[in-house]
Amino acid sequence: MKMDRKYWLHRVIVCFLMMIIIIQIPMHAYADEKRMVAIGTNAEYAPFEYLDSNGNLTGFDIELMNAIAKEAGFEVKWVDLPFDSLLGSIEAGDIEAIAASIAPTEERAKSVDFSDVYYSGSQSLVYRTDEKYTDFSDIKGRTIAVLEGSQSDMIASGENTDYGVVEDATVKRFKNASSAIMELKNKGADAVIIDTIIAEIFCKQTDGIEAVPVKGTEEDTVFCIEKGNTEITELINDGLAKVKENGTYDTLYAKYFSGEKSEQIIATQEEDGFIGTLKFIFVQDNRWKYYANGLGTTLIVSLLSVLIGVILGLLVAIIRINADNRGKRTLASSVAAFYVDVIRGTPSVLQLMIVYFAVFHSRLGYIAAVVSFGINSGAYVSEVIRGGIQAIDKGQSEAGRSLGLSYNDTMRFVVIPQAVKNILPAMGNEFIQLIKETSILGYVGIVDLTKAASYVSSRTYQMFIPLLAAGIVYYLIVKVLSILLGKFERRLKESD
Repeated sequence: MKMDRKYWLHRVIVCFLMMIIIIQIPMHAYADEKRMVAIGTNAEYAPFEYLDSNGNLTGFDIELMNAIAKEAGFEVKWVDLPFDSLLGSIEAGDIEAIAASIAPTEERAKSVDFSDVYYSGSQSLVYRTDEKYTDFSDIKGRTIAVLEGSQSDMIASGENTDYGVVEDATVKRFKNASSAIMELKNKGADAVIIDTIIAEIFCKQTDGIEAVPVKGTEEDTVFCIEKGNTEITELINDGLAKVKENGTYDTLYAKYFSGEKSEQIIATQEEDGFIGTLKFIFVQDNRWKYYANGLGTTLIVSLLSVLIGVILGLLVAIIRINADNRGKRTLASSVAAFYVDVIRGTPSVLQLMIVYFAVFHSRLGYIAAVVSFGINSGAYVSEVIRGGIQAIDKGQSEAGRSLGLSYNDTMRFVVIPQAVKNILPAMGNEFIQLIKETSILGYVGIVDLTKAASYVSSRTYQMFIPLLAAGIVYYLIVKVLSILLGKFERRLKESD
């Protein structure tokens, strides 16, 4: 009897220990698994957020948020987007927070929640040295350049009058601050309204411009958080309080606004002359890597998109041709015709933004780009294939059928091989066109060749040469492809 009790007691103890082990495993796993938070930014606003020489996100906001995440126990997934797309992305649920030097306003409070204040600054007027402005009253009726969607944009357009009023201004909005400064230098604008820290950096780097802080524009800067997401709000505020207590905040502030890092941000040209300028733009800080990486992105996205476009276009073309041959419209042919009509009738940039923001929710950017351009290319490819097949004499099809071939076999062995000669040159041109169309990838934060030139401009405050370099690369790609296509077409003619 005692043996039975010991036996059962032993089994109970073993089962109890096993239960503890089983329970503890997921608890430990859960403890080790940190909350992943998608945070949007716009990496064209040094020293707050920008790309370093290796193409990595850095800046005051970036390092501060990473430090906050470490203290609060969550991980950050950074999403680099155009500034004017950030609030829309957080409203759509694609990101949960924004770290992009944003000031809290009543209008923004309707869409997002705010963290505690982490930085205080002001707005400045940047102007050419042949002019002199001191406040907003001096630029009444003038042309003002601003960063689209920023606090300066709302001030200049009259949407926010808390910091003063700019009367009768013509507002020009730009995707990055360097473009606004270049507009000023080219006399396309009379002044630029921008954050004081950014204004100081531009004035140190760029000859012929000055800046003055505007009194009464002192403002706080916060992180924007998804509306009603109290969990993330508490995590960020808790982490921010801790980095301020342990001295991390002061270290980062000194690093980016008064220390060695602030001097590195203000890129300086070490040599004079045209060669010195080229070294400054492309060699210094290895900025040529932006172009190399952007070129790779452009070519890969273009190639994969063309492959998808060929498959989709062939399918759509066959469906429509079958319906035409039978003289009867089907549901599939109606859908195919509608698809071609819609894609050809809407801008590719709009299609890209819908696919990226609405379908992929700001995730898997490269895949979203390939899908978007593939769908776009498929509509045009389908018309190329359909036109190539319809250009074949009907007698060829009739000859195949008279030999006992089925309709599908006739298309496969007789018609399509002959149509290939008409199709391939046009397909090559579609590939060339697609390479140029990928220049809009920057709208969704993907660093292609054009976006690379934009990043280089934002770091060097030079516009013409970086953009010209991108244009030359595009031209060389297209030229090489055109030569190859020409040789291929001549070979096809020789085989006739």
